[in-house]
Amino acid sequence: MMKCIILSLASASLLAVSPGMASEGSTPVLKPFVMVSGPTISLADLIDGPNLPTVGIFLAPSPGQTGTIRSTRIIEAAQRLGIRQMLGDVTGGVTVTRHGRRIAAAELDASLKQAMMTKGAFDQPDYTLDTNAPLPDLYVEDGVAGAPVIAELNIDRATLHFIATITVPGSASLANAPLKVEGHIADIVEVPITTRALGKNDVFAQSDIRIEKHDRKSLAGIVPVRPSQLSGQAARTGITTGSIITEDLVMKPVLVEKAMAVSVTYAVGGLHLTLRGKANESGALGDMISVLNPQSKKLIFATVTGPGTVAVAAEPQASLSSRQAANTVQ
Repeated sequence: MMKCIILSLASASLLAVSPGMASEGSTPVLKPFVMVSGPTISLADLIDGPNLPTVGIFLAPSPGQTGTIRSTRIIEAAQRLGIRQMLGDVTGGVTVTRHGRRIAAAELDASLKQAMMTKGAFDQPDYTLDTNAPLPDLYVEDGVAGAPVIAELNIDRATLHFIATITVPGSASLANAPLKVEGHIADIVEVPITTRALGKNDVFAQSDIRIEKHDRKSLAGIVPVRPSQLSGQAARTGITTGSIITEDLVMKPVLVEKAMAVSVTYAVGGLHLTLRGKANESGALGDMISVLNPQSKKLIFATVTGPGTVAVAAEPQASLSSRQAANTVQ
C-alpha cells in the first residue's frame, strides 16, 4: 500500500514538470538534502543524474548554516539547460547545508575577555550580552585555520557597555559579515577573605584565606590585595575573621624587632667580620635599619638579611655615609 502511494506521487511529480515520460533510469531526480563545501551550488549538487553541469548557479549558505532552495527554481534552471524531465519533490525544496570549521563559543569568549583585559584594563572581565543569549559558536570555511580575532572593541567607560566585532583571518564569509556582539562588562576581581583571626606580624598561610569573586563596583572603593601578592606576607595589624584583605593590612614580615639583639655582618673585599649589635628599629627583609654598636655606642646602618641578622656591605665607590658606617663597625 505504501509503495503504491509513493509511485503515484512520483508519477504526479514527473508529469508536473513535463508531459512526456522518460525511462525511469535516465530521468534526473531532485535530492531531498545535500551537503556542500564551497560558496556556490551546482545542479550536479542538487540533482541525481548523468552528465549534470558542475558550474555553481546558486549561492551556498554561510559556513555551518543550512538553507532551502525551492524546487521550482531548480527546475527552471534545469529547463534552461535542456533538462525537461525531473523526479522528486518538485513542489517543495532541497535542503542545503554547507560544511564549515566550527569555532566553539568558549574560544570566542576567551578571545573577547582577553581583549577586554588588554583594552579596558579589567582584572577578570565577565559580561552579559544585550540579547540575553549566550555567545554562539562560529563557523568559517573549510581550510581556514586562523584563530578568532577581536577586530574592533569599543567600551563606554561610564556604563561599561561594549560593542565588539569578531572575525577570523582568511574567512571570506566573515570578512563580508563579521560577528558583532553587544553587552555590558562586569569587572570581576578575586577578593581574599580571612578564614581566621590573625595577629600583628602573623604570616599568611594558604589556609588563612579563601577567594571570592566580586564585581568591582560592589566593593564600594575597597581595593583588595591580589591573592598572588600574599605569599610570604604578614598582617600589619590584627585582622578579624571574614575580613577583606586590603593592601594597607599587608606588609613584609618583621624579621628584626626594635631593641632585639642582632648579628651584624660586615663584608668588603676579602674582609668579613661579625659582631653583636642592638636593633634601634624594627625591619623586614631588605629594609635598612639603624643598629647600635654596644661597644662604641654609635649607630650604624645595616640591611635586614634574615631573622635577627643584618649586614653592612661597603662597595668600592661607597658613599661617605657608607664608609663612616664601615669605620664604626671596625
